Amino acid sequence: MCSVLFISIGLVIAHVALAAAVFALDGEHPWIVALLLSWYGIAMTGFIAAIWVHYKRSTRRAEPSH
Repeated sequence: MCSVLFISIGLVIAHVALAAAVFALDGEHPWIVALLLSWYGIAMTGFIAAIWVHYKRSTRRAEPSH
């Protein structure tokens, strides 16, 4: 339960930091905004994939032993 809380707080901080960075740049350096958003997208895709794999492994039915 503690790890879920830790991950949730981390995601909120990441979203706030990303929004603050995009608003602080104010369109002056579009390549930096594109870099931030692309790295964020890659990180979120990996995070969602890790959760999906963990879920699939934890819900796998035990195979009967022969």
